[in-house]
Order: sequence, then structure tokens, then C-alpha cells
Amino acid sequence: MKREIMNQVNKIVLEVLYRSFRVLYREDSRVREEIEGWAEDLTLKLVCGPGGAALAVRHDKTHGIVKLKRAQKADITMRFKSVEGAFQVLSGQKSVADAYAAHLFFLEGDIFQTMSFVRCVEYLEGYLFPEFMSRRILKELLGKQVPALQVYALALLENGN
Repeated sequence: MKREIMNQVNKIVLEVLYRSFRVLYREDSRVREEIEGWAEDLTLKLVCGPGGAALAVRHDKTHGIVKLKRAQKADITMRFKSVEGAFQVLSGQKSVADAYAAHLFFLEGDIFQTMSFVRCVEYLEGYLFPEFMSRRILKELLGKQVPALQVYALALLENGN
């Protein structure tokens, strides 16, 4: 039961992550610059453990980030070893760097492109998490180019496709 609840939370957070990525691609020049540096049609996949929630996206020069229905083979795959490990990262209990150091996930693909993705996630965390959580999981607090409430509101209105 606990694992299933964590998996449902992971699924929700992945959707918020995707929608926020799309919003920040439009609203935050740093995120846009990172994403525009990715190879066109680069695919990324986050998998939250065996049988867990997953998110697959593709870089599109026109739209920034688009969600894929299915990505069997992605250019970059971040595969958490367990639903619980993914939950720790997605709920802000651990940073991506700490999860990497603790071997909570496998990484397949180009490390350079992955680091760019991680930088984008850190910007997202700065917007989405309250400051007391951000201080704990980020090396430094990154400034916001738009109010966090605006990001939340636009993410709610963002088309999930």
C-alpha cells in the first residue's frame, strides 16, 4: 500500500515537473537557454523504479519540451532503482546529487546533456519548493525570474500533452 501511494505521488510530481518545464521554457531565460542547447529531438526518460511511474519527453525546437506517449529507447534515461528512492527525490527529501551519490538511480546516456537537464531541475526546484526545502537540497538558491505562484498557476493551465 505504501509503495502504491508513493508511486501515485511520483506520477503526480512527474506531471507537475513536465508542465513546469514547459512554463519555465517560456518564462525563465536560463531554463530556455539550457534546453535550447540540447540536441534537437533529444529524448529523456525518468523511470521511478520497476513498475513505477515514468515520464518521457523530447526536445523540440519549436515547443521546447513535448511529452511522449511512449519512449522505448531514450537518448538519456534516469532509472531509479526503487519507487521509494524516486519518491525521496521527487518529494524534495534528497537532491539529485545526493541520490546520485547514494546510487539511487542508473544513468544511461550522455552525461553532459544529463547535467544540463539536472540544472533545469534545480531551477524548477527553486520555484516549486518552499525556500526552507530548497536550502536543504540545492547548493545555492537560484534567483527567480517570475513569481513562483505564477509558475504554479501557469503549470495548472498548461496542456498536459
